[in-house]
Amino acid sequence: MDSLSQIPGVGPKIIEKLKRLNINYSKDLLYHFPNRYIDFSHSVKINSILENENVTITGQILDFKNIFTKTGKNIQKAIITDNTGKIDLIWFNQPYLSKNIKTGDILSFAGTVSLFQNKKTIIAPEYGPHNTGKIIAVYPETNGLTSKWFRKIIQTQISNLLNPVTETLPTDLIKKFKLLDLKTALLQIHCPTDSQLLSQARTRLATEEILSLQIKSYLSKKDWLKQNPKTKIKITKPIDKKIKDLIKSLSFKLTDSQNKVITEIFSDLTNPNQVMNRLLQGDVGSGKTIVALLSCYLTHLNNSLSVLIAPTEILAHQHYQNFQDILKDKNIPIFLMTGSKKIDLKKIPKNAIIISTHAIIYKKDNLKNKISLLIIDEQHKFGVKQRSFLNSSTKLPHCLTMTATPIPRTISLTLLGNLDISIIDTLPQNRLQIKTFLVPDTKKINCYKWIETEIKKTGCQAFIVCPFIDISESMASVKSAIKEFEFLSKNIFPNLKLGLIHGKIKSETRQKIIKQFQDNKINILITTPIIEVGVDIPNSSIIIIQSADRFGLAQLHQLRGRVGRGHQQSFCYLFTESQNSKAINRLEFLEKNHNGLKIAEYDLKNRGPGEAFSTIQHGFPSLKIASFSDAKLISFSQEILKEIIKNYPEFNFSQIISENIISESINN
Repeated sequence: MDSLSQIPGVGPKIIEKLKRLNINYSKDLLYHFPNRYIDFSHSVKINSILENENVTITGQILDFKNIFTKTGKNIQKAIITDNTGKIDLIWFNQPYLSKNIKTGDILSFAGTVSLFQNKKTIIAPEYGPHNTGKIIAVYPETNGLTSKWFRKIIQTQISNLLNPVTETLPTDLIKKFKLLDLKTALLQIHCPTDSQLLSQARTRLATEEILSLQIKSYLSKKDWLKQNPKTKIKITKPIDKKIKDLIKSLSFKLTDSQNKVITEIFSDLTNPNQVMNRLLQGDVGSGKTIVALLSCYLTHLNNSLSVLIAPTEILAHQHYQNFQDILKDKNIPIFLMTGSKKIDLKKIPKNAIIISTHAIIYKKDNLKNKISLLIIDEQHKFGVKQRSFLNSSTKLPHCLTMTATPIPRTISLTLLGNLDISIIDTLPQNRLQIKTFLVPDTKKINCYKWIETEIKKTGCQAFIVCPFIDISESMASVKSAIKEFEFLSKNIFPNLKLGLIHGKIKSETRQKIIKQFQDNKINILITTPIIEVGVDIPNSSIIIIQSADRFGLAQLHQLRGRVGRGHQQSFCYLFTESQNSKAINRLEFLEKNHNGLKIAEYDLKNRGPGEAFSTIQHGFPSLKIASFSDAKLISFSQEILKEIIKNYPEFNFSQIISENIISESINN
């Protein structure tokens, strides 16, 4: 039974509703896991029930009424009795219940006991055999499909749904790791008989979900290792001298961390038997760009082409300018390609360096088998198809992906097993820590006044970041860049020069405004998070983040990193209208913490991977039952994978992947 239409009671209208939950086949229904449970297994007599207790009671209906109040409310009230007492049952706005609950019926009801008009009452109790006297599942719902509907359909059809399921793990491995078999786990996740079996079911299914991702990483790396590099890159004595001379000419000294990762990357590039597939991870301002530049320089010295892809035009322009400045005396052909700046890729010299946005992806046919080194900056900003756009090449380039979003170890172990990872874990010397403050409403005007004084006194500059471009009718309290620009220009900073950039402004205009800001012709730049990555203005030492509660901590940390790049003390001010205690706690955590990895770990536990790694996160899968913050589970899954690789050479990896319905993974 694979088609939903084969399930009794599931017609075309229901099928359309199920599609909203990504349920297209009967198997999807089986893998539509509950997100929580209510324990109604405690069946009691009416005279022994306690307030705030979850209970199931069984008795005879003494009375049932539909009551219409003067205020227009519609209340359903039933009185139920057993041989020990009686209790009221109350529902709101469910007049159809009179068809199902009649005086004299003997029925079971489940709910939480509370006080209503000073009497013990069960408000909105569940009823019927699928909802009482047991641990009941609460499912992700959509309009017209409630948990009650899912419980009924799954419980009545569970045998048919389970029939085609085949075990994905060897029997002796299941015994060794004390796991439930797959069918039992799926049965217990929907129809738990007790809390212990439910816990075991969750463990089995969560383990399998993580294991399927780890297997995808393992297979991806296995395939990658079969590839030979397009170009044999070497470090001869003359090349080594040129690289060392370039490093000596820099206006700053490389950190030990930078030297370490350069050694790792150069070792990969010069390996004649293996194509590099490495992730360079470093906190905001840690100096990843110079590592990328040196890698491109080595490739150029080997008469080979390198391409660096940035997620925004602003960042691409900045990389291009940095490469031009540092390599200005080296006579290297460096090209910039964006949506608004075209180049003829057929005429590019084979030893060139191309800095581009995703625009180059649409010209991939002109680059097939030509690129020796591909660097993708802020790789999590690209979709899976964009990140893998050269996979059709017969000779894959060396690939270096970079991210300033520190990735928690649990996610790294689960999703990034196909990548070698290098980490820059120290910031450049003499970098002052950015002082961060959560500003209460009563002090915002004083904060603005201080900023104006500081700009006039020191000549420094400031960013003011807003979540939205324009006003949102549904979220009027969330600041918009256009409105803030108008308000601040007229009412707060009439004597300063303000600029405005956002995604709807044409690229050429944005670049002009950024250039004006770089040249200190603009004192304060009002912007959206478009400046989140890569914008490097050493003279900007102040940033205000409006409606800071609207951002994940990882993104706030990225935005904070737009300042603190010069020698002066820098400041980050977090403004919020929110009174939500959880939101305030998150901002207070950022106020006190500056370690990107620690912030990412906190964000992962409190918000989940999609939100923790930016507002638009293409690469991380949405887990159904496991959690990326569960280090114990991830370690357990790794042990199982090691056991499979070591002792089960004929293991069917594809089956375990297909049994787990998950979204795209970062390593696709």
